[in-house]
Amino acid sequence: MRYFLPLLLIAISITGFFMYIHPQYTTLMTDISTYQKINEANTKAAALRVVRGQLTDDKNQISQANMDKLEKMLPDSVENVSLILEINNIAKKYGMSIKGTSIAESSGARSAASVGPDSQKYGAITLSFSVSTTYDNFLTFLKALEDNNRLVDVTGLSFSSGKDDNYNFNVIIQTYWLK
Repeated sequence: MRYFLPLLLIAISITGFFMYIHPQYTTLMTDISTYQKINEANTKAAALRVVRGQLTDDKNQISQANMDKLEKMLPDSVENVSLILEINNIAKKYGMSIKGTSIAESSGARSAASVGPDSQKYGAITLSFSVSTTYDNFLTFLKALEDNNRLVDVTGLSFSSGKDDNYNFNVIIQTYWLK
């Protein structure tokens, strides 16, 4: 009987440990881990708020006129019709009009066989058209197209003779937009 009471107390202690203390301890450790993750996430969120505030301040320092120029240079969508109208308005300034316009997705775009997410942040389209004018007039038209706010690359150019001093110019340009 002398050893029974200590063994009983040890058995009760071990049972109490596994039945009550250990589950409570495991729950507490899980809660501490969750608390640390939440605390870390809050710290990162606070850092991101600071960065967002700095970027917002930087954006607010850009004038509205410059924002409009940026939007025109690299729009958020393709805007095929406005691009054609814009080029036609430039051509009208020099007494010509564009003919035979066609728009195609750029060959640099992703093919249907591409696998994985699209990591390009911009898209590109190819626009081809033709104009009839003199060589000097065509050069001034190209200069005006170059000075235009819209980002445009001339990727192809061919010409053939026309009537009098006029030539038929076939132009292929590539333009971009943000995705």
